[in-house]
Amino acid sequence: MEVNLISRRVVEELGLLREKFCPDTTADAINKMWAKITDEVNDLGVSYKKLSTVKTKFRNLTRDAKEKFTYERKERNKTGGGPAPKPISMAEENIINSMKDTFSFKGINGGIV
Repeated sequence: MEVNLISRRVVEELGLLREKFCPDTTADAINKMWAKITDEVNDLGVSYKKLSTVKTKFRNLTRDAKEKFTYERKERNKTGGGPAPKPISMAEENIINSMKDTFSFKGINGGIV
C-alpha cells in the first residue's frame, strides 16, 4: 500500500518534484510537497516513515522500474523462447508510464546503446 501510494502521489506531482528551480518552483515548495506525501504515507498507519525514507523509497522504485523497463525492451528484441520477464508491479508501472519518454529511461538519441 505504501509503495503504491508513494509512486502514485509522486507521479501526480512529478512536474513540481523533478522541475528545475524557477520563480514558481522553489526548494520550499518541493520540500512541502515531499512532506505532504510523507504525511499521507504515515496516515496509512502501516509504520512511521521519515521524509528521507520516503524519498529513498521512491528513488529505489525508480531505479527498479528503469531496470525492468530496460530489460523488457532488450528481451523484446531477442528471438526464441526462454522464460518470460518478471511481472511489473503497479507502482513500477506508474513510474514507467510517467517517465518512459525521459532521457533517464530511454537514453540520449545517438548515444551508445
